[in-house]
Order: sequence, then structure tokens, then C-alpha cells
Amino acid sequence: MEKYKDKDYLYDNYINKKLSTYQIGELNNVSDVTIQRWMKRFNIDCRSYSILRHLEKANHCNLSQEAIEWISGELLGDGCITKISKYSASFVYSSKYPEYIEYVRNTLKSFGIEQAGKIYKIYHKKHGNYSYHYHSRSYVELLPIRKQWYPEGKKIIPKNLKLTPLIVRQHYIGDGCLMHRERRRPFIIMCTYGFPIPNVMRLVKKFKMLGFLTKRQPSTNAIRVTSYSTKKFLDYIGECPVKCYQYKWAY
Repeated sequence: MEKYKDKDYLYDNYINKKLSTYQIGELNNVSDVTIQRWMKRFNIDCRSYSILRHLEKANHCNLSQEAIEWISGELLGDGCITKISKYSASFVYSSKYPEYIEYVRNTLKSFGIEQAGKIYKIYHKKHGNYSYHYHSRSYVELLPIRKQWYPEGKKIIPKNLKLTPLIVRQHYIGDGCLMHRERRRPFIIMCTYGFPIPNVMRLVKKFKMLGFLTKRQPSTNAIRVTSYSTKKFLDYIGECPVKCYQYKWAY
């Protein structure tokens, strides 16, 4: 059966992903009239003219699987997707390393996501250092990701998240620590403090499914990758893409 004849497929692409009937038709080699006919059969209401006009003028990007995985890894860490309007959202990131902010900007640009304005830095008098802030343009395609990770306005770990080397690598860069102990092998701490406990427990299970010995630390709500799995973990995620975080690979 053709994809466009499936109600869930049409609903996901038209309602969630905000694709037009013309775009869905292009993906399926049929006319927009055909798509509209099947939407009517499934009682999926067409958008109003004002919404269509807005979406025509809005920024769009074609997110690849790699882009979605990279963004997911950053969201497990310090990355944030901010809702700009009821139609679009933007990616936001802050770091003490200008090199990493540049890496974030260049990576997102390779995914078709452009920077909004300039990268700005803020001096923190208490700590005596600077932080650098990136903000992307708003995109229609980022809004479904925002809704998935912030269903009630607070960041959670989606139940359907499937870990990959890229997701885990970006998570480790943002929130991982390689802990060294005298005369003993190092271990890893993933700083998942801000997530709800059930989310962290679910993430522990996902790590275990990958073959890593992990456990949640009740005192901090962080995840500990034991010394027995640390080398395997680092091999799984591959090399560090930036110099400023190379120390996290110093096994």
C-alpha cells in the first residue's frame, strides 16, 4: 500500500512535520490534489490560509537522520530547543569554549540550520570566566523535536529515543566526566541531574542494552559507567571531534 494512503503517515507529515500537501505529494510522486483527497477521507483538516502563508515564509530545513541524532545527543546534555512561535523553534547552546560553539555553528550549518545574529559572550564575575552563546534561526522542522523533548515545557528524555554512537558521543561531550582514581581504572559519570528519576532509570536500561555496565547514583541522580565498561564506552562513541574536550578521552 502506498504511504499516503495511511492515516498515521499523513497525520505525522502534515500535522506534526508541517509539510504541505504539495510536499507530501512530491515525496510520493502524486499530486497535491490526491493527498488532499485522502486527507479528507481520514478527516484530517487542512490548514487555514493564514497558517499556510506563515509556513510559506517560515524557515525550513530537511533534517537528515544524522542531524536528528546529533541534536538528540546535544539535548541529552546542555543543548536546548526554544519555541519561538506556535509554528517554529530554534536551537540554543552555551559553552565556556569558543571552539565548541564554533563547532556547534558549523555542524548545524551543515544540516541546513543557520545562525541567528552573532555569537555573544558573557562575563561571569563570580567565576572569573566567559561563556559563549549560540542561537539558531527558527525552523518549522525543529518544533516537532521541541514537542518531543519538552511535552509540558520541561525537558525530558523521550521514551522512544534509540541510542546510537553519535547520540551518546554528543551526550558525553556535554555532560560526561572521565573520573581518574589512583592505581585504579577510570570510570565515567554522566551528569543527568536535571532529568526526572524515571527518565534516568530508563536511560540506564538503554545503556545496559548496549552492553555497558551502568547504574544510577541515588545521591546525585547521575549515571555511572563502571570502570569495566569505560574503555568499551569510549571505543563505542569514537574519537572526539574537537580539541577542547579531548581530555575526556584521556583514558
